Amino acid sequence: MKSRKSYIITNYELRSTNLYSAIYRLFLGQGFRAIGITIAYCILTVDCKAADFDFTPNLQKAYSEVFKLKVQSARDLLSKAPPQNPFRIYIEDFADMAELINSENEEQYEKWLTKEDERLDAIEELDAKSPYNRFLRAEIKLHWALIKIRFGHEVKAGYNVIQAYKLLEENQKLYPSFLPNLKSLGCLHVLIGSVPDKQRWIPKLLGLRGNIQLGMNELRSAARDKTWGTEAKFCTTFIQAYVLKYDAKQNAEMLQLADSQSDNLNINMIATAISLKDNRTEQAIELLKRTPKDAVYLYFPIIELYKAETQLFKGNYSQAIAAYQVYLRNFKGQTFLKDTYYKLFLCSWLMGDEKKAKLYLSKINDGGSTIAESDKAAQKFYENFQKNKALPDKILIKLRLLFDGGYFEEAQQALLSLSEKSFSKSKDQAEFNYRAGRIYQKLNLFDKAASYFERSVALTGGQEWSFAPNAALQLGYIQQQKGQKNKAKAYFEQAIAYKNHEYKTSIDNKARAALTEMGY
Repeated sequence: MKSRKSYIITNYELRSTNLYSAIYRLFLGQGFRAIGITIAYCILTVDCKAADFDFTPNLQKAYSEVFKLKVQSARDLLSKAPPQNPFRIYIEDFADMAELINSENEEQYEKWLTKEDERLDAIEELDAKSPYNRFLRAEIKLHWALIKIRFGHEVKAGYNVIQAYKLLEENQKLYPSFLPNLKSLGCLHVLIGSVPDKQRWIPKLLGLRGNIQLGMNELRSAARDKTWGTEAKFCTTFIQAYVLKYDAKQNAEMLQLADSQSDNLNINMIATAISLKDNRTEQAIELLKRTPKDAVYLYFPIIELYKAETQLFKGNYSQAIAAYQVYLRNFKGQTFLKDTYYKLFLCSWLMGDEKKAKLYLSKINDGGSTIAESDKAAQKFYENFQKNKALPDKILIKLRLLFDGGYFEEAQQALLSLSEKSFSKSKDQAEFNYRAGRIYQKLNLFDKAASYFERSVALTGGQEWSFAPNAALQLGYIQQQKGQKNKAKAYFEQAIAYKNHEYKTSIDNKARAALTEMGY
């Protein structure tokens, strides 16, 4: 095997900087529920005229098929291309990533591990003066970062992210007008730029430069290109929803993208995931109706979770249980198992079946990973129950589900008969105020929302509950919207200061991004 030029970082250095939480967790943690879709965030559709880099019509079609998640069709097309063609190598890697991330097949992962170095070596042997040489290698590095994090190899994934970044930066300096770089480099600049102040020494130590505004500008430039603008828009949509702020304007742009790519399962899935995340259940239901279902597409069990979520939010617990069970039957990996059993517990418990609810509750601890924040939250719920033997308040759970589903008017009606005094426990009181604040915020009653958020912060105090950091984040957004920069800054910094809660990564990322947007 050829010895490739590499960027050396010691294992001690990587571990001591907690790169997992600071950098590649940014890549995956926020959007992990949408990981089946994020596999396409680094896509290549550019024309290539360098001697060794021939992006033929056949290979362009193969790429398109993988991007749509028609993996077998793509593999059939790839079999007709010369094995040494770098675009064939790249697309084969892309297809492997799609399958591995979807299946979480440990045996297949171990079997395919050697392919990364083999492919990198093969491409590096080709025309060194071509910008595609470094670019394709960086893309493969990022593919395997996603794969490795999926299989729990965080440090190895960190190496990949760093090396990909170095290749892209070097390529940008050598070929500043080479537009494909802006797509992936733009993503990295945004993600690294959202690292909180106290952790900024980490990317600096590792030679990584982040800047949210720079990254977004790079992505916008890429989006104007007629050849690969769709993929840049895909990246922008994902980052806007999971790292920055997502509002009606971004939602309209996402729906326009989905409408223009009706046969693209990849885009449909991310649109559905973002709709659910952004409290747009009815929108998610419509997107699910339009989900491509032909046998030519790779089957993603994650779709069953999307279906289950819509039914849970609508209060159709039996239908939700059926969909969650389909996911458990069809998915053989570890991601979202804890969250699924937690949701099965909720459905059974809200239906009054205490015996079955307790059975599902016990299964949370039996297996699954805690990489995704929803799985981490489910595990924490289980551990708190084991410690205190206390279940949450059903009223608060139903209030949360109405909000999560986007049924804000119904949630407001429920609030009319409630107050802080309706709950005896301080934790429940803190949660009630946070939920009420979020509901009024969505109804554009910002002053009323702010008073509830402030009360939630006060009631939380020094407890490791997520209500206070979440409330502080929303207070920051409210003040930012009012143009009160100093007050907004204080709230965002307060949100970051909270420690040891299950949503720290996502809250810190969003608060840091907001501070950067305001020029801090």
